[in-house]
Amino acid sequence: MNKTLVNKTVWASLCAAAFMAVLQPAHAFVRGKPVHALALYGEPKFGPDFKNFDYANPNAPKGGTLVTTSGAAGTFDTLNGFTLKGVPVAYSGLMYDTLMLETLDEPFTMYCLVCETVEVAPDNTWVEFKIRPIAKWQDGTPITAEDVAFTFATLTEKGAPQYRVYYADVAKVEVKDKLTARFVFKNGTNRELPGILGQLPVLPKAYWSKRDFAATTLDVPLASGPYTIESFEIGRYVLYKRAGKYWAADLPVMRGMYNFDKIRAEYFRDDTVQFEAFKSGTFDFFAENTARRWATGYDFPAVKDGRVTKLQIADGSPMSYQAVIFNLRRPLFQDRRVREAMGLAFDFESLNKTVFYNQYTRLRSYWQRSEMEAKGLPSPEELKLLEPLRGKIPPEVFTTEFQSPSDPDQTALRNNLLKARDLLAAAGWTLKDGTLMKGSTPFVFELLEYQANMETVFGPWVKNLERLGIKATIRIIDTTQYSNRINDSDFDATSVPGGNSLSPGNEQARFWGSEAATQKGSDNYSGVSDPAVDILVKKIIDAEDRPALITATHALDRVLTWNYYRMLTYSAPFDRLAYWDRLQKPAKTPLLGWGATGAGVVALWWMDPAKAAAKP
Repeated sequence: MNKTLVNKTVWASLCAAAFMAVLQPAHAFVRGKPVHALALYGEPKFGPDFKNFDYANPNAPKGGTLVTTSGAAGTFDTLNGFTLKGVPVAYSGLMYDTLMLETLDEPFTMYCLVCETVEVAPDNTWVEFKIRPIAKWQDGTPITAEDVAFTFATLTEKGAPQYRVYYADVAKVEVKDKLTARFVFKNGTNRELPGILGQLPVLPKAYWSKRDFAATTLDVPLASGPYTIESFEIGRYVLYKRAGKYWAADLPVMRGMYNFDKIRAEYFRDDTVQFEAFKSGTFDFFAENTARRWATGYDFPAVKDGRVTKLQIADGSPMSYQAVIFNLRRPLFQDRRVREAMGLAFDFESLNKTVFYNQYTRLRSYWQRSEMEAKGLPSPEELKLLEPLRGKIPPEVFTTEFQSPSDPDQTALRNNLLKARDLLAAAGWTLKDGTLMKGSTPFVFELLEYQANMETVFGPWVKNLERLGIKATIRIIDTTQYSNRINDSDFDATSVPGGNSLSPGNEQARFWGSEAATQKGSDNYSGVSDPAVDILVKKIIDAEDRPALITATHALDRVLTWNYYRMLTYSAPFDRLAYWDRLQKPAKTPLLGWGATGAGVVALWWMDPAKAAAKP
């Protein structure tokens, strides 16, 4: 289930996490000379003369039309995915190139795409990108440094607020010449900043300077990527076609990628109808998000005779997480004891048996299944960060390893509900005639959702809350209303999937920072505004080496979990994809897999010409 509210490039969604199997040397980007790639830790896996990424098939045939419904939920009303206005069309990132491209087999490592070389100042106070002379917009005009500077100014001034937070440490952009853009930093401590500037999508100044970037639009934009939009119908489909001769097709970073001539995303409002269409062969692949269906629904003939394959992959990143977001802007959820009580009423074990077919894992960390996950008690290195915050963070951080509540049987659930009752009483809530009250205020809230199947997931939780005297209702609305209300922080609670990487950095300020809490459309959905959290986020961003990064992340993980800012619920330890045999995939599966929504399928798989011709 994906509730991304701002459409990002397909590749960025693929690379939302970075894998690290072993600890690498703790030095950062090569500095003081132009290079082809930046590796935050260690050296780039691929040298300047590499031919292609080893998880891409350079001999993959081009052609065919990929039809999918993954990532296309509800509807859309704009083709500009960089602002808060409207609901962006699925896969709009196919139209855009970024300065650099992140790989799927390395920790945070970027390779030049639009840029030909990248240079970082010896003191990390600037990064300079040299644009490839062959880089072109889809109308054949060259990409210039002016376009890069225009893009940065436009995204940080008129784009979604995430850009302003993400790039907050950039002081200015200088256009050195037609093909050279330099980003000057406010200081040299943000060691990740050169790499994340490489993620910048480049927009054409000549096109957007004549248009209102902040408005919704159904005009197909000029871009530089491998695809453009051929046709679309709001609420039904969008069809991308290869954009003529793609300027970057023969670059090593693109060889073997984007092999389909066309990509069609179909929109459905009903999840069951969507799956039936896949079973009939309408779609080429299906990213499954329902445990029950994965366990019981794949018994149709095409699976039995091998024409449809079920693919279950555990990647190397921290587990993604499903969490209930409490809106701390509401007085109802500002007391930590109340938030803890809410989690005690969530009976994961029963849900896992009856609804999830034991496919899910209870979460206890924002970096679960990784070296970033905080375990045991704080280390001496962590205590150096945490001790100055004593009295400003929960005392349990120092004394107890965090664990989510467990309900292996009804006795345990009853005991958890009794503990929840005591916490609520300590927070000033009392039971009057079956309703939990504080003074004249009843404990009433709404869980906002746009997927009807979430009623099955959270219905039992609502019933348990009712036993405490809390009246919770689940409200299902359409995707447009949902997007607008989340952007406006107009909700009591909602469930939003999330995820972290093994190279956490500037994005943590977007997720948890006080500045982000006050911005419309912020990724800080809960509205967390905590000076202690801000300090630890800064420690992550300024970490000088890998051990320091791990230590700061452990400390932040403890403070977040013990504050119960989000109710961590569950996660599948693997991604679930099903596909028809007309689709072919590379021999090597990258360490980060193909993505929960199958973004890697779009980028790296291809169509078998003979089987595609026999498509049912």
